[in-house]
Amino acid sequence: MILVYDHNNVLHLTNERGLRWNYDRADKPQFSFDYDFLFYIPQENVLEIELNKEKISLSDENISEIEEYIKLCDPPTSISLAKQFIEEIRIDVTNRVDHVRNKIHEVTNFKSRADIMIAGREGSNDPRRQIARRYMEWVDFAHGISERLQEELRKTLDEDLREVEHYLDQMPACPPLEHFVDGQYIDERFNTETLDVEGGQDDLGEDKRAV
Repeated sequence: MILVYDHNNVLHLTNERGLRWNYDRADKPQFSFDYDFLFYIPQENVLEIELNKEKISLSDENISEIEEYIKLCDPPTSISLAKQFIEEIRIDVTNRVDHVRNKIHEVTNFKSRADIMIAGREGSNDPRRQIARRYMEWVDFAHGISERLQEELRKTLDEDLREVEHYLDQMPACPPLEHFVDGQYIDERFNTETLDVEGGQDDLGEDKRAV
């Protein structure tokens, strides 16, 4: 659980299930202790308040009071764990794609995604075209896994969800640079098959990873 009342008067909350939400320009939650700003983030070992520009550690009694407050807070009806997990998967696939592109940049000097698409287009004579095509095929593969997971989450009730790591662990690992610059075809390396949202492989995490 997390409760933060920050210097911008934004109240950040995370409940026991990991659902996150915040309120802008919020009034301070009322507790038995005084504070100007409050930072209860156990995962980062940040357990303190600020009062008159002085930082003060939270006592066990303070923490119990904060945790009880969080438990009593109802999240907005517009948010759900499934939506939160979907957003985390979208961020994850973007980070993986960008990481691979940055590695390729070291040997190709592609300045942008547009450069890669131009070099990899059909009929291209760019000497880097095979690297560009392999990169685009891997990006397509990664986004396919991402979309399959998102579709699964859209069909799953919050109470039936597993931990977010279960879904993130099914995303394909970023392959090393050699996978894009050697002579091996990308479909041979990844052994990919068409992913069907309504069927296809039951467990994406077992054999859909780059090796």
